[in-house]
Amino acid sequence: MNDDLDILLGNLLVDACAALDEQRLDAFDAIVERAGEHRQELLDMVDVALSLRGPAEPSAAQVEALALSPMFDMRPWPEILESARLAASIKRPTLLAQLAERLGIRGEAAAERLEERYHELETGQLAPARVQPALLDALGDLLGGIRETLAATRFNPMPDLGPSAVLNRSGTFETHMLMDAAPATFEPEPTSAAERRVDELFGV
Repeated sequence: MNDDLDILLGNLLVDACAALDEQRLDAFDAIVERAGEHRQELLDMVDVALSLRGPAEPSAAQVEALALSPMFDMRPWPEILESARLAASIKRPTLLAQLAERLGIRGEAAAERLEERYHELETGQLAPARVQPALLDALGDLLGGIRETLAATRFNPMPDLGPSAVLNRSGTFETHMLMDAAPATFEPEPTSAAERRVDELFGV
């Protein structure tokens, strides 16, 4: 191999490795073509270079994109739901009305059941792991397109339930510490198909 060919293949090797690092596959193919009849030699050199150096370090943009991926979102659902609702300027009564319409929930008793179950979900009293796909889809759409985030975080650890979140008349939450534990109250069993449908949607 003469000096000119050494220099040519050396330069092409640098360019080819850079194109692979940046995932510019079209550019990589074009670089290989520039080697002409020495394409296979260049490919062999690329293989050796990559095996010697190991995987390339990700770029800052790749690291940032990965960090923002829903799979790395460690927030519990109560925080995600409330943050998304506030960001969308949706008060809870409005969201509940939209959910009922979207899910086909009809009747006063079923609407009350929906309010109770959503309150439990947004305050961390109800685990999201068993929420049905129809409810997950509806929440994702109504709260600013966060379905992917909700799907990726449904098994995240739940928050500490030491404080009790209380719904006020405006549909926002106020948090109070419980000094004396109140006796547990049990919700009545659903008496209609619509109420049972609500429970199924929330995985209860």
